[in-house]
Amino acid sequence: MSDDPNHPIPATEAIDVCGIRKSGGADLVIVIASPLGADENSQRRLLRKIEVYLDFIRSDEFKSQAAAAARENTSIVVHIHPASNPVIFELLERCRPWVEENGAKLKVESS
Repeated sequence: MSDDPNHPIPATEAIDVCGIRKSGGADLVIVIASPLGADENSQRRLLRKIEVYLDFIRSDEFKSQAAAAARENTSIVVHIHPASNPVIFELLERCRPWVEENGAKLKVESS
C-alpha cells in the first residue's frame, strides 16, 4: 500500500513509535492525529498498519531488541483522534483477538 501524505494514516508500512522496555517487551504506537473516517480505504489502511506492526513483533529484529517479549509486556497502542468515526473504534475492538493471537495486547487511546 503506497504512502498518502493527505490521509490520517499517511504511511502504512512504517512503525510510528517503538519504545523498548529494559525488562523486556515494548510499546509500539500507531499515531492517528486527525479524524479517521469509516470509508473502506481508511479501514484498509488501519488494518494494514496493524499487520505491519504484528509482522515486526514476530521478526528476528524485534526479538533481538526486545528481550523476553511476550503478550503480557508487548502492546500495540493506537493513539487515535477522538473525533474518528465510531466504525473505526468498533473495528479496533474486533482486532483485539487478532493482535493477541500474534503476541501482543491492543490498547486504544484517544484524547
